[in-house]
Amino acid sequence: MGYTFSWKEIEDLCKILGLKRKYKTSTYSGIGADGKYRRCTIHAKHPGNVGIGVLNKIAKEQLLFSSVKEMYEFYQRNK
Repeated sequence: MGYTFSWKEIEDLCKILGLKRKYKTSTYSGIGADGKYRRCTIHAKHPGNVGIGVLNKIAKEQLLFSSVKEMYEFYQRNK
């Protein structure tokens, strides 16, 4: 099953994780409840869904989930 996120949903996910926007940039960063430092760059003004390659990078490298599926399930439980 393919999982899709809009940039607004990625922004909401960052807020759920406790990340704060850095000044007036498109970067959110902070330490989550699990003690891990995360930093994510989002482009909320772009319409439509995030591409799968970028979504994989955000999930695994920036928000430190093991997969897009895990990130999707976390978002669904906490939105």
